[in-house]
Amino acid sequence: MRIERKGGGPWLNEHRSIATFMRRTVEIHQDGEQDLVDALRQRRAVMGDLIAYEAERDRELCVTGSGWSQSKVFHGFSSHVETDEDHGIWPVPDSAFRDGVEGRQRYVIVTGGTKIFRLMDWLGKPGRDLSLRTAGSHKGQSIAGLAGTGSHGSTLGETGCEGHVRAVLLSTGTGEAVWLADPARPVLRDEWVAQFASLGDPAHFAAVQVHLGGMGFVSAYLLEAVDEFYCGLVKRARRLPADWGALVAQGRFAEAMGDIAEGRVPHYYELTFDPFAKDGHEVLETIWLRIDADAKPALDAEPVSRTGFEALGERAAKGLKEASENPLAHFMIEAKLRDLIDVPGMLFEDFKEHACDERDVPRTLSQLTAEWKPHRLFGLRVDVYNAAFALPLDRLPEALKIAREMAAGTEENIRHFSKDFVYTVRFAKKSPAAIGFLRFEDNAIINIDGLPKNFPLGTDAHVAAQRLQYLLGKAGIPFSMHWGKDAQMDASAIAAQYGPGVAAYRAARTELLGTDAEVFISPALERWGLA
Repeated sequence: MRIERKGGGPWLNEHRSIATFMRRTVEIHQDGEQDLVDALRQRRAVMGDLIAYEAERDRELCVTGSGWSQSKVFHGFSSHVETDEDHGIWPVPDSAFRDGVEGRQRYVIVTGGTKIFRLMDWLGKPGRDLSLRTAGSHKGQSIAGLAGTGSHGSTLGETGCEGHVRAVLLSTGTGEAVWLADPARPVLRDEWVAQFASLGDPAHFAAVQVHLGGMGFVSAYLLEAVDEFYCGLVKRARRLPADWGALVAQGRFAEAMGDIAEGRVPHYYELTFDPFAKDGHEVLETIWLRIDADAKPALDAEPVSRTGFEALGERAAKGLKEASENPLAHFMIEAKLRDLIDVPGMLFEDFKEHACDERDVPRTLSQLTAEWKPHRLFGLRVDVYNAAFALPLDRLPEALKIAREMAAGTEENIRHFSKDFVYTVRFAKKSPAAIGFLRFEDNAIINIDGLPKNFPLGTDAHVAAQRLQYLLGKAGIPFSMHWGKDAQMDASAIAAQYGPGVAAYRAARTELLGTDAEVFISPALERWGLA
């Protein structure tokens, strides 16, 4: 491992929703071919020296990874640590394992900066034939960002991506690295780990699984993969049957999907709702159905590449042409353009054009998740606003009714929103992390996906997220907001939601970092009461 120091300057996160200025930049480079133990020893020394150097000068370290988060986990005027070249993946040597550990070929040590797509490619190589259990809808994030904000893969039988983690290696200060292992599932021998790290108190493991950048530099993870699995893909538009809500609230997903399941096990289920449509309107369904295979099938299907918001540029360009053919007074142009932007209409039209029934065509998880590509509208790059609410599965029908009435403007006529967003619903199990976003036994996740706050013509997406938060609270529906998206929460709300999880997080920060805790700080941690 080596670091390169460079000058600072302006910085944007990947979704261009946060802009800040970094005093200086430190790039981390990792040679993935280096011996595993040597690499981890070197990381302890190099990162320890860097942390100590910044702490002595009362500076913050801002570790951005892929810059994926839309929450302000990036502190302005910080020393910016870039991890785009920090990719290293190693199989765990047999000598490292405790006695009795089965499936040793499924364990991997990976640097925190490694991108998801790199890890997926490595795991899926012929002869390994492994896979992650779950992942986000895109695979451009770093592993530390994926697990560190509790990104939910929305696989019906799985929790968030932090559920892959069996141990975390943290750089916390001068010559120091701490290994925190899952006390319920110890995997590696203490003597082997002691070659490159101190053994931390396993009681803190749950607190660091979702670390939010506040637990030191996440140097590496011990992950447990699974044997490669295969799913068929269905993308369809349909009107939901009258009993859909009741079936889903009971976790009867195959029945809720109807005949398409044909007795197969549904692995993933996503629905997109037009918030402004009347009851009985079509919704968009994306379904993965498990395919049982005694041997590795031919994997010649095209990987998923098109995501919903890529349709915006194409559809909007048509509208812009129509506007130019009907010129308005100059002071009306902005309003005319604004009215042409119908996000649900564009997404629904595009989805239906690219619908498919490939339930018998096997794809791996890597083939089912998309590479990140920027979105364009009117020829300009436009990024997506994201907020996500996790709530108890059995409250989903009630919550959806509230959300749709709000968008339609019938909720006390408070506001008529512009058509800047859609609701996307997914499902996942409870997180083992102390402050895991998925805090209910069975979670329904309502995403608000729409135009970003900095959209030149304005947007209502973030205002809708604020209003929905209020209405869910008013109705007594418990919820939490995704840390890595626009989490509009303050310290009192988070303390009420997570209870002892907040104290556990703060206690772990204090013990792991001591007086160096202020090196790893951000506006988000301060606002959330976790600093």
